Amino acid sequence: MIRLIDRYLFAQLLGAVTIVLATLTALDGLFSFIQQLDDVGQGGYGHSQALLYIILTLPDRIYQYAPTSVLIGGLLSLGALAAQGELIALRAAGLSVTEISFSVLKAGFVFVIAIFLLGEFVTPSAFERAETLRSEALSGKSSVQAGNSVWMRSDGNFVRSKGVIDNQHMLEVEIFRFDGLKATQVIRADAAERTEAGWMLRNVTETRLFSTHIEEKHMPRLLWPNLVDEKMLDVLEIDPDHMSAAVLNRYIAYLDANQLDDRLYRLAFWNRFLQPLSSLVMLLIALPFVFGSQRTGGAGQRLFIGILLGIGYFLISRLMNQLGVVYGVYPFISAIAPVLLFLLIGLVMLRRI
Repeated sequence: MIRLIDRYLFAQLLGAVTIVLATLTALDGLFSFIQQLDDVGQGGYGHSQALLYIILTLPDRIYQYAPTSVLIGGLLSLGALAAQGELIALRAAGLSVTEISFSVLKAGFVFVIAIFLLGEFVTPSAFERAETLRSEALSGKSSVQAGNSVWMRSDGNFVRSKGVIDNQHMLEVEIFRFDGLKATQVIRADAAERTEAGWMLRNVTETRLFSTHIEEKHMPRLLWPNLVDEKMLDVLEIDPDHMSAAVLNRYIAYLDANQLDDRLYRLAFWNRFLQPLSSLVMLLIALPFVFGSQRTGGAGQRLFIGILLGIGYFLISRLMNQLGVVYGVYPFISAIAPVLLFLLIGLVMLRRI
């Protein structure tokens, strides 16, 4: 019977969460498209590019709205079961509040896994492609995305990088020089940093290609006067909040090795794991309202409560994250504090039932 109840509750939750998530995502996408119309006509940015930008950013919107959708969907679906007397029937059948809550949270755990996979493997690449398409259309600067790498052309050279941190730092850089269609020189560096004299390449391997032989030389540093256009890097720079955990980990290692500020990247790294987990916390918070109002309160009241709680969590989470960065709090603490706060609130409310 427990397995049957698990499947039934999951189906009810899935239906409600999907409807809420689709509604929130569609509304946000519509408002964003209207906002994009202000830029239509600049450079090569037209209506089709604006629409494609919205489509490519849909996974990111789904990821951002997932916790709130789980909360509102949980309140509506479980509230409907309570209004129809199904939760009372379950308790009359011998199931305790704890057992019903555990079944609901098991269904919520499925949402956690789905949200994490979406945020790790779909959202970063789609969002990066969307931002690149929009920026290139507006600025007229062009680049090519190939997997995790970016290809650019500058002063007749082809430059490949596996990570643009900002307009002054790049990771795993390769420079290809050609004489006509023949490659003559390949420069490989672990990192590149913009200085007043030019770009400083670190841990460099220079390979010269001759018709009869190949020469290779290793250097700890190499100054390159003009690597890429600064405006091009502005186009390619991606916010840490939209990177995958694997990419963030690589960026953090580089920043730490070069004694650069990595707090924003560490905060984004931990949020990659805690953002999906917050969906489970939101579902836990929904349970006390459902069990506590089985005879009172309609869908409108539950929807209002869900919206308030969702907005509250969003604001408190952002506030704690930013305060942590400003006051030097360890990023993991800043990231997990709002989750623990709402988890504590949910547990206290659930024990009062």
